[in-house]
Amino acid sequence: MSLLNKLVPRKNTNPAINKIPPYRKELLFISYDKPKGHGFGLQFTISISETGNVDLNQEVPDDPSTIYAVLPATNPSSPDNVEKLSYFPSYSEMNPGQRGLYLRWLYDVTAEIDIGYVFVYYYGLERQLVYGNFDAAFEEIQLLRKHHNNGSFQGYSASALVHSCLLRKRTDKLQELYSTGDFDYFENSNLLILYYNNLEILPDMMFQLATRLSGVNKRYIKLMPELYKEKISEVLVNKFGNASYPLASRFSLDEVEGIPYPIFANISFAPETRTPRLPNLLRHVAFQKEMGAIFKEIHEAVKSESKWKQRNA
Repeated sequence: MSLLNKLVPRKNTNPAINKIPPYRKELLFISYDKPKGHGFGLQFTISISETGNVDLNQEVPDDPSTIYAVLPATNPSSPDNVEKLSYFPSYSEMNPGQRGLYLRWLYDVTAEIDIGYVFVYYYGLERQLVYGNFDAAFEEIQLLRKHHNNGSFQGYSASALVHSCLLRKRTDKLQELYSTGDFDYFENSNLLILYYNNLEILPDMMFQLATRLSGVNKRYIKLMPELYKEKISEVLVNKFGNASYPLASRFSLDEVEGIPYPIFANISFAPETRTPRLPNLLRHVAFQKEMGAIFKEIHEAVKSESKWKQRNA
């Protein structure tokens, strides 16, 4: 079993582990056991007894980020001499040169490296988000996102940050994500966080929603984003008395279908954690119709004002 937040001095511990910054070591999963194996998801063993009874045994693979101190790691002369990592890499399946390169990279995770090594570290940070030191893992993932601009990593990590806010009920961290204006991830989970906390959808969030919903005319979103945001506020005030959309009072989640949603990348998570069934407002017909009507009104308001400006230019 992996050890969390604790390094126990043992013989033959790779010295590279001890050179990792202390705060980062606290985020690592380190084990002095032998790895039981690795795979690419849940594994099943089917056995049939002499009487014809069928047993199905389910085995969850090792956490891919766990550093097994018993496995050898060597310091490569050059990163160019190290083989490429496999798809869905894990520490246990790395060869000694890859492990050595990875451990040295953990000294400074802002350094450029093959994205597979970033994912191995990131898998453990996902586990911390869900079960451990949420705040420290949250900050570390944001650091990785600033220095490793890989599309797949950016997508997975954005999903994990937002959904972990939902799981841990951390609306403060969700607001922090969007405060800089650089974070543009907006999916069903954002709506659920707002709903569960009885918060309304603000104009900036409505703008993000308009870019995601199918059937919304996005012409002026691209051509006149500032005017479009202005009209969002005006339409919301006219309809609801405030420049916000009162989500929780408009729908009951009991009427919204739950859909399995892949939110984490770590293959060792149980299915109910990695792909939970969540009420999906973005696919809820009543929500789609109301949002469609609102965004149509906003589109027409932008269209009308842009024509007026052209005539009076």
